Amino acid sequence: MASHLHYAERTMPIKILLLSTLFTLTLFSTSNESKVCQKCHPVIYEEYYDSSHRKASVYNNPIHKAYWDKHPKDERGYTCAKCHSPTDKHAVETGVLTDNTIQREEPISCVYCHTIKDVDQGEMSNTNISTGKKREFFTAEKSKKGSKTAAFETESSWFGLVKTSKSSPYHKIDYNNENYYNGNVCMGCHSHTNNEHDFDVVMLDAMISKDDKNSCVTCHMPQVMGSKVTLSDSKTHAYHGIAGIYHMNSEMGKYIDFDVTQEAKGFSVTVINTSNHALFGQALRQGELKATILRDKKEIALRPYVFTRVLAKDGKESMPWHANETLKDTLIYAKKKVAFDTKLQKGDTLLLTLGVRLLTPKGAQALGLEKSREVTKFRTLKTEKFHF
Repeated sequence: MASHLHYAERTMPIKILLLSTLFTLTLFSTSNESKVCQKCHPVIYEEYYDSSHRKASVYNNPIHKAYWDKHPKDERGYTCAKCHSPTDKHAVETGVLTDNTIQREEPISCVYCHTIKDVDQGEMSNTNISTGKKREFFTAEKSKKGSKTAAFETESSWFGLVKTSKSSPYHKIDYNNENYYNGNVCMGCHSHTNNEHDFDVVMLDAMISKDDKNSCVTCHMPQVMGSKVTLSDSKTHAYHGIAGIYHMNSEMGKYIDFDVTQEAKGFSVTVINTSNHALFGQALRQGELKATILRDKKEIALRPYVFTRVLAKDGKESMPWHANETLKDTLIYAKKKVAFDTKLQKGDTLLLTLGVRLLTPKGAQALGLEKSREVTKFRTLKTEKFHF
């Protein structure tokens, strides 16, 4: 009896330590769920941490902060939380915005994106419908589509000497949600956002269908080198840094083509957009086509053509929340023909560069960000040379 008590006394601190550790990990995973994913998905987590998703909140994104600071306030409070920080449930439910760990570390968490069951199509904006499950996630992997939900298991070989783990010991994996294959999973947030005048200020509606060659996922989460998980080796994984304006700009160039035609008074460039949405449609965004002629070892820089959508209220340029009409639209939809009045000569080399700035000069000034290099710098999407 004494021996049994002595054993119990010795093991009690260990049990308390284990319980304490488990409790700490539970609290940690609740306050920073995405950090838990880093253990098995270090490459993906590193990409995510530098992505526009992780930096979507007021506290991480200076443009979003500038918008919110100037946006008219009402009793609903911070309504942007639904897409800019959906992991912060308190902000979503109450409209009260506070500086906290979730807002800074995972405003859009790994768990949030991988538990989107469906998208509710709304008139003003769409809404993501989540399963609410903490350890059962959706993902896309064509070779496993149609299989049952994967749970952790081990397989033995060589008379039990070699054991191989299958699936994740932390969560189950569902490979059968069609939204993760056709890109519709992104459309809860990356679709239309109408202001109080029922005017779409974002205009990112993608024409998603089974016949589309590209989707949000294939374009903005391309397969890149590196294993997606440490438990097994894969050559590639879906890029979680979100390719686009902030990262892997040139990757977007694959979906843009140039067609140059010589004309009587100069030449024209047709920009062909093979993605499934208009380019540069976001409020105060600016695309630019730069044309430079290399002639006799000299560079002749032509005036850039600007692609943008100027929002207005009653005929006057306005901020997005006041807008009820489009004053000017020079965006690239399927195709956009741009004319230049300089004639090309034999021996010329024409250098075309399509790029984007996060904000128009007027937009940057209106938001007080005209001195920010990150906001105003030119980001190249596509460059190509033509010889004559």
